[in-house]
Amino acid sequence: MLDSPLTHAGRHLLNRRDFFGQTGSALSAIALTQLLADQGLLAADSSFKPAIDPAQPHAPRKSHYAAKAKNVLVVFCAGACSQLETWDFKPELIKRDGQPMPGGPAVTFQGPSGNLARPQYDFKPRGESGKMVSEMIPHLAELTDELAFVHTLTSKSNTHGPAENFLSTGFVQDGFPSIGAWVTYALGTENQNLPAFVAIPDPRGVPQASVNNWGPGFLPAVFQGTPFSASDPIRNLERPSGVTPASDVAARDLLKMINDEHLKRNPLDSSLAARIASYELAARMQLAVPEITDLTTETEHTLTMYGANDPEDEIKAGFAKNCILARRLIESGVRFVQLFNGAYASGGKLNW
Repeated sequence: MLDSPLTHAGRHLLNRRDFFGQTGSALSAIALTQLLADQGLLAADSSFKPAIDPAQPHAPRKSHYAAKAKNVLVVFCAGACSQLETWDFKPELIKRDGQPMPGGPAVTFQGPSGNLARPQYDFKPRGESGKMVSEMIPHLAELTDELAFVHTLTSKSNTHGPAENFLSTGFVQDGFPSIGAWVTYALGTENQNLPAFVAIPDPRGVPQASVNNWGPGFLPAVFQGTPFSASDPIRNLERPSGVTPASDVAARDLLKMINDEHLKRNPLDSSLAARIASYELAARMQLAVPEITDLTTETEHTLTMYGANDPEDEIKAGFAKNCILARRLIESGVRFVQLFNGAYASGGKLNW
C-alpha cells in the first residue's frame, strides 16, 4: 500500500483511490457550479454591486445604509511603537517578564522567539473610563475618553511587508484591493475635481509593502489611490513650458477621441478606461490641486501647532505638512485619505 499523500513520505504521490475520489469531487463541483449558474443563484446580487459608468467611474453612489461618516482618514504608522507600549495593557506580560514563551519554542519569520519582555513604560488609568494607557504618550492619554479602542483584532503576520498587506487589504498575499480602493469602488466621491482616494507617503519614502497599501488589486485600475504629498506633488500635472492652453486642450481632445475609439473595441480593458478617466481628472486637477497643496495660506499659528515650521527636525516638519495636506483634502471632499508615517529602508538605514 502506498503512503497517504498527506504523509511526509507520500506527499508527492497519489494512489488510485485518492485519484478517483478527488476527481469525482472536482467534477461534482463543476456540475454544481453550472446548476447554480443556470438557476441564477451563482451571480452576485445586483443590489449589492454598484452601477458604475466607465465614463464617470468616480461619480457618487448611494450606500446600502445611512452613512454616519462622509470621509475617512487613515493614519498609517509603519513600524510604529508596539501596542504593548501604548494602550494594550497586559498584566500577565509584566508578571512573566524574562520568562520563555509558554507552550514551547515559537518560530517566527525572523527565527526562534526570545524570552518575554515587559513594557518599558508603566501604565495607569486615564480619564473617566479608567482605560489603562502607557506613560509614554501622556498628551494623547489626556484624550482617552474621546478615543475608541478595538482590542478584538488579530494579525496573520508580524513581518512588516506581509503585515502591511494584511492591514491594508485583508490578505498577506499581493493582488488584493486596498481598503481605500474598495471604498472608492463602492461609493465614488462627491468632489469630481480631486482624486477620490489619496495616499500621502512619508517624506522619506514608501512603506515596505509599497503601492499595495493603496493599490486596486483585481478591481479596475481607476480605483487605486493617487499618491502625492506636501513635498512631492502630483507629477506632470502642469503644462510643459511652451505649450499654450489652446494647444493643450486640442491635444487632450484628440487623445480622448483616439482612446474612446480604442475603448469601444476593447471594452474590458480597465487600464485604458482608468487612463482616460485620469486624463480628464488631471485637467480638472490643474486648477484644484495647486490651491490644496499651497500651505503658505495657513496661518503661522496653525503651522506652529502642527510643528510644520520646526527648523531642527525635518522629519517632524515634513510629516506635519503632510498632516495639514490630509486635513485640507478631507475638507475639500476627498472620500478616503491614507496618511503614512514611517518608510522602509532608504539611504542605507531603516526609517523607524
